[in-house]
Amino acid sequence: MKIRTVTGWITPQQAGITDAHNHIWIEPVPGGAPGSPVLVDQDNISKELMDFHQAGGGTIIDCQPGGCGRNGRVLYQLSKESKVHLISCTGFHLKKYYQPDYWLFDAPVEKAADFFLSELCIGLVETLDTGNTVQAGFIKIACQESLIGSPMNLMEAAVMASMETNSAIEVHTEKGLQGEQIARALLDFGLSPSKLILCHVDKRPDYGFHYELFTAGVTLEYDTFFRSKYHPDEHVWPLLERVVSAGFEGQVVVATDLADSTQWSRLGNGPGLTGLMDLIMPRMAKIGFQTQTIQKLVGGNIASRLVRSTEMAEITNA
Repeated sequence: MKIRTVTGWITPQQAGITDAHNHIWIEPVPGGAPGSPVLVDQDNISKELMDFHQAGGGTIIDCQPGGCGRNGRVLYQLSKESKVHLISCTGFHLKKYYQPDYWLFDAPVEKAADFFLSELCIGLVETLDTGNTVQAGFIKIACQESLIGSPMNLMEAAVMASMETNSAIEVHTEKGLQGEQIARALLDFGLSPSKLILCHVDKRPDYGFHYELFTAGVTLEYDTFFRSKYHPDEHVWPLLERVVSAGFEGQVVVATDLADSTQWSRLGNGPGLTGLMDLIMPRMAKIGFQTQTIQKLVGGNIASRLVRSTEMAEITNA
């Protein structure tokens, strides 16, 4: 059981300190929503990844699926240059980030599942004609504010691909809205709760909501530490303390989600990729979190969700 990065397989131990949800490279999409995030300054992105590595960072999970700005060829180059393990994804984001006629959203369940499986087991479409084929390491999906408005065909397809490969699914939620319903729908499709990670849920700092998902076996991602409009000092930090004190430190993964270039240190004036090590981890220690707890929150938990068998990929490539 290993983790698939853009340059190959690693063990969970090799992952080290891990940012569980970020965006490293986003190309502009013709016809996509105005103001969509763009990250294409390869020189400064590479340098900031090197900063991350020098600060002790090991791995970053890239949550940009194909069709909405992903470029696996560049991710491969950036990983090689920086020595940071990058993990790319298949799946889908919100429809607004794509060209209006993007094929995937109207695809039958089986066709979409086959596409996700191909990217997990053979390679990302944009890397198939290169000498460095990159395989996806997990599945990213995105739900709207209402489950009714979300693409259920693609959600079912993602679960099918997850069950076939034992791949994790990270789910974009709109500030945690309908998180319970989203989780239930995916679990009803057959997804193992150990492979389900709901993202951005700390924007909904209702402990009862989080407790319900924890007891269902779901993993929750907290990532608003650097977003002042969500008042992290008043919401996410007290929530995290309560969750840890209640014994759920094994079901939380921590991320920074810096899709906005202004939050990077070399592209803007933000905490940057090193903020995980420079700001978040020291505050955890100051609060009194044990070293073992911190290691789970910033690496161990997400690594255990990302592991999958190498057998499926080996059989497919053979």
